[in-house]
Amino acid sequence: MSIQTHENLGPYRVVRKIGEGGMGVAHLGLDAAGREVAIKVLHPHVAADLKARDRLLREVETMRRVRSPYVAEVIDAQLAGGRPYVVTQFAAGRTLEDTVLADGPLEAREVIRLAQGLCQALVDIHAADVIHRDLKPSNVMLVGGEPLVIDFGIAHLVDAARLTQTGMFVGTPGYLAPEIIRDSQITQAADVHALASTVFFAATGLPPFGTGTFEAVCFNTMEGRAQIDKAPEWLRGWLSRALQVDPAARPGAGELLRMARALDPAGRQDRAKPPASRTLTMDIVSDLLPPVEYAPSRREERPPPYVPAPAPTLQAGQPKEPRPAPPPAEPFELRRFLAGSGFVGVLVLVTLVAATVVTPVTVGLVAAALSLALRAGDHYFAETRRTLSKSALIAVGHMFLALAFGTVVASLLHLSGRLNAGHAESLAAGAFTLGLFVLPGAGAVRRAASRALDRLLPGRNALVVSVAVMGPVALTSVIVALVQAL
Repeated sequence: MSIQTHENLGPYRVVRKIGEGGMGVAHLGLDAAGREVAIKVLHPHVAADLKARDRLLREVETMRRVRSPYVAEVIDAQLAGGRPYVVTQFAAGRTLEDTVLADGPLEAREVIRLAQGLCQALVDIHAADVIHRDLKPSNVMLVGGEPLVIDFGIAHLVDAARLTQTGMFVGTPGYLAPEIIRDSQITQAADVHALASTVFFAATGLPPFGTGTFEAVCFNTMEGRAQIDKAPEWLRGWLSRALQVDPAARPGAGELLRMARALDPAGRQDRAKPPASRTLTMDIVSDLLPPVEYAPSRREERPPPYVPAPAPTLQAGQPKEPRPAPPPAEPFELRRFLAGSGFVGVLVLVTLVAATVVTPVTVGLVAAALSLALRAGDHYFAETRRTLSKSALIAVGHMFLALAFGTVVASLLHLSGRLNAGHAESLAAGAFTLGLFVLPGAGAVRRAASRALDRLLPGRNALVVSVAVMGPVALTSVIVALVQAL
């Protein structure tokens, strides 16, 4: 694929063809500054189809919503005219499919690195309310050993109108979730299924649901007949959870990422680092591919599968074995925190506390109602759910704890003698609001708030909101509250 061309597409010079799929052709190009870019152009007969243009428009919209070091970024797009195209940054690399077919299955450490990177990509994709819908080995590039998810050609926003007609679907059999084949409601759980299928291929060199006719692969998928027994033993539990036929039984992307961080045949933690270059490689663009008869594996799995020892039987009076320590938490990165939705949440909390000091009763009640609403959201959308009575008991107990915290603050301020009663009570009300979100037991409130902010402010939107909106609002609120209280 080294056909040289010298045409121009807008400000870009097309150098050579680097791939082709059902939707269009991928070219290596140069921008006005001479930098290499990848240009995906629709086939002429496809460009004439209004539905195909709409599909390309969705690709551009979805890719621009997602910000992740593991997901390709869009530089430019031209959707009008006779040759619609999308421009992305270019980097040298191979697809996961090409790598495995040429070199055999990945080694255990490489599989873990791939799984962790793909899971983080899916977390970032889903945070933008996007479903990729076509995650597969040919849509994953390996750049410096790290995965990079490409080709949102059939992705769509959650709850957006379906692009396919009833009874039809778009994608690659063997990497489609059962609900897509059945034409059922498609959720983000479909991407989890596809991710696990892709990791299975990387670890074994085999398609997860066998080879053969289109109908046979689809039947195996709908019946949940994945060849999990051909995967390394240390990977089977992870695959089994993600390849459940029922979408509701699969873990979410976040939980799957936590499980991937625990995958290690040697029992040690091995975190993957984000790729050094947040760029897109498009050596091959594949949109609609038939089932592939894959070559047999050329090398055996290294290192050998880790088989945990059976749990010992405890005798009477024998002390229990200590539980293994949980994996260490992610290190705190100040720059990442300030650029993310977490900092926006802190600014919102500061504003809410300051507003409570200014208007204790009204804003205090609003804060209490918000806390309860967030707890309810965490209860109903959590992957592991407590009973309703237990959740309600915790909520009531935490509310009393916040009240007690505010009472203690009021008493200390009264004893200091430096503030009058009204000012002390206003500051105590602010302490009550603060306690609703930071005291022990407020984890559910913070989780729900973080989840909501991640959805509302994906990627760099959080930085814009914190700098341009919430920063000034929080500062003004604190100044007003201090003037009134002091």
